[in-house]
Amino acid sequence: MDFNQLRNRFNFTFLSSRLGIQVLIFCIGFSLAHCQWQKSSESSSISSIQQNPSLASKHSQHLEWIKIKETVWIHRSFGEFQGQVYSANGLVVLSNKGAVVIDTPWTESQTEELFSEIKTKFQKEILFLLVTHAHDDRMAGVPLFHKRNIPVYSTALTAKLAKERGLGKTNPILDIQTRLPAGNQSVEVFYPGQGHSADNIVVWLPETHILFGGCLVKALDAKDLGNVKEADLNEWPNSVKRVLSRYTDAEVVVPGHGDWGKLDLLRHTIRLLVSPNH
Repeated sequence: MDFNQLRNRFNFTFLSSRLGIQVLIFCIGFSLAHCQWQKSSESSSISSIQQNPSLASKHSQHLEWIKIKETVWIHRSFGEFQGQVYSANGLVVLSNKGAVVIDTPWTESQTEELFSEIKTKFQKEILFLLVTHAHDDRMAGVPLFHKRNIPVYSTALTAKLAKERGLGKTNPILDIQTRLPAGNQSVEVFYPGQGHSADNIVVWLPETHILFGGCLVKALDAKDLGNVKEADLNEWPNSVKRVLSRYTDAEVVVPGHGDWGKLDLLRHTIRLLVSPNH
């Protein structure tokens, strides 16, 4: 091979390499631009859902199920409050005799879905319903439990407030019978004092060490106290402290709204309450 042939081959190889590098740079640039556009589109979609409650409602008509343990599931429903869509947590506790429901979903249609899912997902009949306080995100589905002749239990104060507000009738036995058997599981209720509402109670599951704090307890990402229309802000931190001292061995704490966690949810709630900005 003479010198001219060698030079031509080198030039071709060099040009090919440059072209390959340019193509590679173009592909990387296009890929990054596409990813940025996709991320921007997703962010725009999320933002539009947050800003448009009617759009959010279309995305949240059905229940969500979150497994904590094999025998304990969160049923998460959705409803509107002051023009915004929020999620609400309740529990389903599974035993060898049937299922216990703690708080109903936020709407009757979601409550109908709850009945269907417990039947098909878990192959269980509902033993009874516990209501933790007299707000519609806790007991909007109570009339549907009555239609199915499923017992509905609450404290006397919750029963009184529910009747006054047209939220349905409950059997007020939880002041006297604070622990209810449910086959190989049991549920314990505790009234710690006023907080989010005058009648809020918490529910303890001794077999699984799960505490349902309801709306007395805020999620870790909560920046404020939410609906405080009926709250006793002075007594609320004391009530949470009573729960904290009573259930020191809780492994899981489920708030009324937001994600479940551990006992730090109780401490976070107290911090929110004692903050000068609450």
